[in-house]
Amino acid sequence: MGSTSAPRRLRVRLPVARPPLDVGAPSFTVDGPLRGRTVGLRHEGSWRSWMLIVDAWQRYLLDDGARPDILVAKGRVGDEGKRTRKDVDKWANRVDCGVSGLGTCGSCTSNSVSDAVALEKLRRPAVVAVCEEFETHARNMASFLGHPSLKILVLPYPLEGRPTDELAGIAAEYYPKFVELLGATR
Repeated sequence: MGSTSAPRRLRVRLPVARPPLDVGAPSFTVDGPLRGRTVGLRHEGSWRSWMLIVDAWQRYLLDDGARPDILVAKGRVGDEGKRTRKDVDKWANRVDCGVSGLGTCGSCTSNSVSDAVALEKLRRPAVVAVCEEFETHARNMASFLGHPSLKILVLPYPLEGRPTDELAGIAAEYYPKFVELLGATR
């Protein structure tokens, strides 16, 4: 007759180590004044709130001696998508640094992050502007694209639908934060 006791289990202790941090691609900063630089401002022509902020920032950049360069990025599929990718590439090659926005929905956030990464791939300091509701999505998207340290300017949510004077106040409040994230001085 066999033994009625349960077989003994061997306990093996395996070494546990944390995986190395994925630092991803480098992030760049201006490290100097805005004066004399071409600063890209990218929007999709969709969000009135962001277009008003971009208009205000264009004036602020001119006051700071910079040359604003506005890109209106259009659709992302088919022939229009091909044209948009070419437009983004041309824009990224002609600016010294820039901001891409506005992340205030899923696809807009993804496209804004992607276009900011296009700048960083060319060693141009970039910031992506997103509303606070889409910050996590923006960080995940940036990490997915290999740029986990992409600089993110988090704006209030919802931004769309606010009165023009309130948006002007937000533009004034967040412009210095944008400049700081670029690593620039005014």
